[in-house]
Amino acid sequence: MAINAVEPWPLTDEQRAIVDLCRTFAENEIRPRGREVDEADVVSPVDIFKSAAKVGITDFMLPEQYGGGGLGDIFTQCLVQEQLCWGDPGIGNFVCSNGFFSDPLLALGTEEQKEEWLRPLTGTDPLFTALATTEPGSGSDAASIVTTATKVDGGYAINGQKVWISNAGLADQYVVFAKTDPTQRSGGVTAFLLRKGAEGMSFGEPMKKMGQRAIVCREIFFDNVFVPEKDRLGDEGQGFYGLMQTFDISRVVLAAAATGAARAAYEYALDYARNRTQFGKPIIEHQAVAFRLADMATRIQSAWLMTLHAARTLDAGEPATKIAAMAKLQASETAMYVTHAAVQTLGGWGYSREYPVEQWMRDVKLEEIEEGTSDIMRLIISRQI
Repeated sequence: MAINAVEPWPLTDEQRAIVDLCRTFAENEIRPRGREVDEADVVSPVDIFKSAAKVGITDFMLPEQYGGGGLGDIFTQCLVQEQLCWGDPGIGNFVCSNGFFSDPLLALGTEEQKEEWLRPLTGTDPLFTALATTEPGSGSDAASIVTTATKVDGGYAINGQKVWISNAGLADQYVVFAKTDPTQRSGGVTAFLLRKGAEGMSFGEPMKKMGQRAIVCREIFFDNVFVPEKDRLGDEGQGFYGLMQTFDISRVVLAAAATGAARAAYEYALDYARNRTQFGKPIIEHQAVAFRLADMATRIQSAWLMTLHAARTLDAGEPATKIAAMAKLQASETAMYVTHAAVQTLGGWGYSREYPVEQWMRDVKLEEIEEGTSDIMRLIISRQI
């Protein structure tokens, strides 16, 4: 039985239906392709994304009025992300990557902007998107970005560089954060909507990564890229607010992703321990292995409950910065512990690329880094207590 098979909260019929859909999709479409995508290194599985779009998985989180599935609550997004990332962490996050683009647009955009930029993300052939924040000298300290957006006739000229941008080059639409007032920190950050092909916008080569290779990252370069004023998101200086709102949501969704990956590793190790015989009995009957599996199961359940609690807090409109950071910290470090423990349980086979647990260990390391490192999560929590 899956660790989270017992529902900590009752699910609606609609939620049950999408969880069942995602479980089936993860089992039949995602899991069988995980190793292939990992070996390909810098090739995103566009065909899997398009297959997911045909059954409504890529746009379920977008509002109905713009053509989406209308399941925008964070709780449902966590249910979906956990199932998909059980199939494969990188592919699961890739399939739902348009949700990260849509969050700041929903937070800051006008009705006209939402209609123009969200509707192309719905239906059976959606566009790809990207969120461009990180810079060579600005990772955890998002307020220190130096990319500028200078006022010109009819709009802005963007100059600067972004790095580690998921889907860069593949994406058709971008949310880019830049300083409209370089003399300020967070108060000078503004968000802009851009399309691929804008004059002066170019991309670096795919970046070689440890894991989650389904999502290809590149640098983006901006050389006097013109953005019309109508494509500014919110007021000048409001971008950091939208970004922080996005982070609270994305950290909880990524916590669900990490939990799904941890569950996959635990279940794989559990099955192996039941069938692998040493010293005349299955290794699960050796206390050292049994206790390790007990710790894995306990940590996963704890992370999952905290993640869902954080999701409910967000959905209730209550302050969630602290609990979102707690959920991401707990879930990401749990995933790292569990995948490491799975490799240890399989022993030499765990170290082999013939088995998936070594890949999952590489994949989940990203969850301790992206959208704020574990150090940053502890800093956020410490400031709130």
